[in-house]
Amino acid sequence: MDEKLTRSRLIRIWWAWQWRTVVATFMGSLVLITVFAFFAGFFGMDKGLITAIGNLIYMGVGIFASIYFLGFVLKKDYGDFKLSIEERTYCKKEEPKIRPDEPEGSQTGDRIV
Repeated sequence: MDEKLTRSRLIRIWWAWQWRTVVATFMGSLVLITVFAFFAGFFGMDKGLITAIGNLIYMGVGIFASIYFLGFVLKKDYGDFKLSIEERTYCKKEEPKIRPDEPEGSQTGDRIV
């Protein structure tokens, strides 16, 4: 593990992400499942199907909240540290240059004169 990424910092990052995700998942799914179950029951949908769709709603809200708050946590300033994302740069492979004075079929990358 990197010396800058200590166990204490990992726990702070994890906690900042998890409590938001858990609360948002609970509240969001509570509202959506309650509304869905009310209308589904009103229209006579089977109880097992309502439960299965409710579980899918819960899972969908959880995934959405997890991704949303991960972005929030990555941008957060923690006081003594801040997370950053670095893009890697790779060297581009240089393509052989076409010489306009020769026909295309006789041009090669390795030319001995």
